[in-house]
Amino acid sequence: MLALPTTVAVVLVALFLAYGMRRGIWFERTITTILVLPISLGVVFLSEGILGFYGHNGWLNQLLLAVGLIQNPLELTHNSIGVIFSLFMQNFPFCFLMLLGYISGIDPSLESSARMLGAGPWTIFRRVMFPLIAPGLIIAFALVFVMSFAVFPSAVMVGQPAGSTRTISIAAYQQAFEQYDMSYASAIAVIMGLCQLAALVVIVLVRRRMTIATTMGVGKR
Repeated sequence: MLALPTTVAVVLVALFLAYGMRRGIWFERTITTILVLPISLGVVFLSEGILGFYGHNGWLNQLLLAVGLIQNPLELTHNSIGVIFSLFMQNFPFCFLMLLGYISGIDPSLESSARMLGAGPWTIFRRVMFPLIAPGLIIAFALVFVMSFAVFPSAVMVGQPAGSTRTISIAAYQQAFEQYDMSYASAIAVIMGLCQLAALVVIVLVRRRMTIATTMGVGKR
């Protein structure tokens, strides 16, 4: 299962960075541009870059071997690690931008009021900010999960399509274009769609149980 760990990693890292940048930081535009740069690369180019840098004979392994930190090359591609890393780079920019816009729009006076009442940073996040962020976080989780669930090019290029990273989309492709069994391929595709739909229904139901308050203010100051 590649979608769930990838989604959790993407959402947690995006939340951490977006929360830290919610009121603006030095060189914010430059940092944001660097973080969302993978959007412009495309899946194939990004996968090739991962192979060239993190592959068995990639730059990273060659550097670590040269300085003596490792004795054998690290296996970072053609396995689940490579696919998860590729999916992370593909989906992180969308999740980060979504959460940054959502969090930045929360009225800063709510934090100021909690701080004046003696609440610390962790208490403010846990008792004030997180309940307000949660609805947006759920939507970001749903979108990243759906995009990761149907992974195909990354699983083929930087994964092991006949082994640990044989996803349901690869199974559908093989049945359709290798076995020429369109009925079987269609059934697999329907099952994949139903799984995605079921996950979305659960996530939407969870979001509906949350209290969504009107908290938008002036945003960044």
